[in-house]
Amino acid sequence: MSTRRLPPWARDLLDRFPVAAQPTTDQPLPDWLEDELAQVPLWARIRGTDDVRQRHPYLVIEDVRAQPDLMRQVLDLRPALADLAQRLVDQGIRHLVFTGCGSAFHASQFAAFLFRQWTPWTTECYESLEFTSHWTPSHEPTALIAQSATGFTAETLDAAAHATHHGLLTAALTNTSESAIEELCHECVAFPAGQRCGPAVSVLTTRLMMLYLLALEVGIATGRLHTQEADDLGLALAHLPDAASEFLQEEDLNISQIANELKDQEALLFVGGGPNWFSAREGALKVEEQSYLLSKAYRPAEFLHCAIPVISESVGTVIIGAEGRSYARSHDAVRTSLAAGGPCLALVVEGDDTIAPAASFVVALPDPIDELLMPSLATIAFQLLGYYLGAQRGHNPDALRTDDLAHARAWLTAFPFGTH
Repeated sequence: MSTRRLPPWARDLLDRFPVAAQPTTDQPLPDWLEDELAQVPLWARIRGTDDVRQRHPYLVIEDVRAQPDLMRQVLDLRPALADLAQRLVDQGIRHLVFTGCGSAFHASQFAAFLFRQWTPWTTECYESLEFTSHWTPSHEPTALIAQSATGFTAETLDAAAHATHHGLLTAALTNTSESAIEELCHECVAFPAGQRCGPAVSVLTTRLMMLYLLALEVGIATGRLHTQEADDLGLALAHLPDAASEFLQEEDLNISQIANELKDQEALLFVGGGPNWFSAREGALKVEEQSYLLSKAYRPAEFLHCAIPVISESVGTVIIGAEGRSYARSHDAVRTSLAAGGPCLALVVEGDDTIAPAASFVVALPDPIDELLMPSLATIAFQLLGYYLGAQRGHNPDALRTDDLAHARAWLTAFPFGTH
């Protein structure tokens, strides 16, 4: 097995067992590797920690609570992201393609929406394999923005190579220094978040901050944002870490209590529109990853057209009541869920007087928060919800279920050794 593109954790294991049978497609978990992963689960190794917790507080909750400080540190990357923005402009870029897998794909979907609001450029988004398999070149000068927390996600590396082959400028946003994606892409901005748990938490919120800053700088460099608008957005972004800290202090206990009420649900349906379609998708993923509770995301009108037959006392909804164009139909979604007998959790801005009174449970974000900035805090809210659901349902929220060797084998079947 070549170690050229393997991440450090995989190289280290192979170096320790140089004559052992190496993982293969037919045998993804040889005996020696099974013994190693029984001691330290796969996703703990991927994140580079041997701190394996068996009870609350797990690592996830510590990583979640560390995010405000990390978000502040990302603000220091603004000059580097301004340089990247200027190079994109100097290259004549007019179209951006965003790509990633898992949470990075969700962040890419959000980025495609965000850049259409703050810049004059057109955008599209592909899951990494879909980009390599089905992307059609644009007539406009195009750049690929690839996201990968580890910097070694195989499909995203393939997407970057495919883009380069077709003459695209490629830029990576990652949370790992000296990674394979940095070697492949023309440009790279890395912020090592130091996350120790499996589910993407701080690696995601820090990249959201990077995307906000990059979009802001492209908007400034292209003249799409006038001076006062850019200054106001810059101040709002600078305030986000404080808002995140305030939210964690005010709502942590509330969310743990709500999770206790929802822990016996059979499924949860997340609903969000506009930029918070990302929040709904990421929220559903965080609940599934940490609690193994089946979850699905909808846009508001989609929920109303498609989900009514499945709502019940044991299938609740989580509605993101952002103040914006989706608000009225989000309110309808709350009313519809309750009419069908299902419990409803509403994530709203503090002071909301329409959706909040109608919901079964309420989580409030600090006021004011713009609809486009709400995903950064909604993400944290759903990380907490997933964490407490997992812990209260008797699962380890750190491990992405790789503390069970059958699921570790499943991970290594889906993602051959060292390719995630």
